[in-house]
Amino acid sequence: MSTDELSVPLERVPCDVCQHDIPLSEAVVAEATDYVVYFCGLDCYDHWRLRQAAYPQSPGMGET
Repeated sequence: MSTDELSVPLERVPCDVCQHDIPLSEAVVAEATDYVVYFCGLDCYDHWRLRQAAYPQSPGMGET
C-alpha cells in the first residue's frame, strides 16, 4: 500500500477575498454577524476588514 492511499484529504475552503483554496486548518477565521468567512492570510483579512469599514452594513429590520 502506498502512502498516497493512506493520506487523508485536507478539507479546503475558499479565501473570502482572493478565492484561493486553503486548508481549513490553516485558515484565518473572522466571524461576522451571520456567517463565518475564511482568509488565506493577514493581507486578505486586512483587505476584507478595510472593505467592511468603507461600506458598513445597513441596519437590520426593526433596528433604529
